[in-house]
Amino acid sequence: MTQVADADLVLLDGRITTLSLQPGVPAEVGALAVRSGRVLAAGSDDEVRQHVGPATRVVELGGRRVVPGLVDSHVHFVRAGRTWADEVRWESMASLQDALAAVAERAAQLEPGAWIRVIGGWSEDQFAERRGPTREDLDAVAPDNPVFVQALYEYGVFNSAGIAALRLDEATIAASPTPDQFERDADGAWNGRGTGRMAQLSWFYNQLPPPPFEREVVSTGLLSREFARLGLVGATDGGGVNSGPDVYGAVHEAWRRGLLRTRVRMLKHATRRGTETEDFAGYLRFGEPRFGDAMLRWSGIGEIILYRSHDDLGKPADFSPEALAAAKEILLPFARRGWAVQVHVMNREFLDGLLDLFEDIHAEVPIDTLRWAVIHANAVTAGDVPRLQALGLGVLHQALLRLNGEALIAAWGAERVAGSPALRALLDAGVPVGLGSDGMRASSYNPWASLQHFITGLTVGGTPTLTGEHLLSREEALAGYSRDTAWFTSEEHERGQLTPGFLADLAVLSEDYFEVPVERMHTITSELTLLGGDVVWSSGAVVPPTD
Repeated sequence: MTQVADADLVLLDGRITTLSLQPGVPAEVGALAVRSGRVLAAGSDDEVRQHVGPATRVVELGGRRVVPGLVDSHVHFVRAGRTWADEVRWESMASLQDALAAVAERAAQLEPGAWIRVIGGWSEDQFAERRGPTREDLDAVAPDNPVFVQALYEYGVFNSAGIAALRLDEATIAASPTPDQFERDADGAWNGRGTGRMAQLSWFYNQLPPPPFEREVVSTGLLSREFARLGLVGATDGGGVNSGPDVYGAVHEAWRRGLLRTRVRMLKHATRRGTETEDFAGYLRFGEPRFGDAMLRWSGIGEIILYRSHDDLGKPADFSPEALAAAKEILLPFARRGWAVQVHVMNREFLDGLLDLFEDIHAEVPIDTLRWAVIHANAVTAGDVPRLQALGLGVLHQALLRLNGEALIAAWGAERVAGSPALRALLDAGVPVGLGSDGMRASSYNPWASLQHFITGLTVGGTPTLTGEHLLSREEALAGYSRDTAWFTSEEHERGQLTPGFLADLAVLSEDYFEVPVERMHTITSELTLLGGDVVWSSGAVVPPTD
């Protein structure tokens, strides 16, 4: 008689979505056994009960839906983690009144003079008032605390205490990179608000005092806990503006202390315009691809390679042959060393040039096994599929249109936006597609809000963006937010499926993802989140809460 191994943990009486690609493992099972951090068995209650031994912990799920833990394939986790404890988040607010009340509540908890930050992730279109806060609004709810509020990458606004704390007087404004982007009242006085993504908002952000290092470390752990609360077990950090090499100390220390409850994969990126060649030469000299452990690992380089070519809606960028030649000089050595590369691309002109560049590199050093990818990829059409396949490229797409879809429609027209990108053509052709949020500033970090968008194509204001064949089924969207993201970090053989041998990363949901009305999908949370079989979040509904 064959001896059956005892499990450390057994989950019974559930509706467990496996996302299995293994023969013999159904798409849905009732029970799961976990041993040494990995799935030992997936099947019926009777089959899995065979693995219950004297020391096995048994959890009765009561028919709850279980899914593989979610992985945000492009999110700015490291940058957000540093200030998370000092932020008020407006993603779930339905009115400006509620949002301001949240600021007032935080101010009541703080000493006078302590900063309050609202760093993106919301849109005026989600508010009943259809507007954001003014300086006067913020003064009314937090007169004694400096406040900074950022609306996506559209504008930022300070209250009077914030202006005073930073000494943002007329001399400071005149010395800023873009004094014309400080908005004025009818009498010519600055109203506390400024616009402009790369110049004004970056300048505003850099004026804010960074938290003490110890607070950054604790704050990063708290963000990781919040991810676990939503069923997120993984995050690929895209680097991004305002985050040079100095920002990684907090996440490294949080990892050393065991505070991380999220598997974090990071990309090395350029620090700022003009330092790209130097930055990447240093990464190449001292770094190794895929260096790290199961919790924290460097996965590649990106998303910004050259700041002058960093494209966005309505922002001029340099896609000249000279710029692409400079990018090739940076990328070719990484191709030779086997690094993965991910590049931010929004516009058609840059996509065409980038694919030309990748083909040029591929002719010298094959990249079709290196997991290179384009991020955002709104300009990708069905006609691009053969080129993507030939280069072995993947596509990382985020729910940005949920908050800024109206702006893209104004720029491109509704017909073009309906297939931006051509998701159906990509999936049908087998091009790897990973989904994510691009939180925390340009979008909400809530994965269920992103999944809702990929299924409906609607903005928070109710405007259709992606439509028709490019909308995803619930299963396709879930796979894109879990199983399919593993390809981009070369972990598809151990993450994203609840099948024997795979990591026991999973979430027990507050509502059944496959049955909840789609308009309520964004309210889903996790009742129990496991990472390698360990409890990293519990609401108390299934097992006692963690500390």
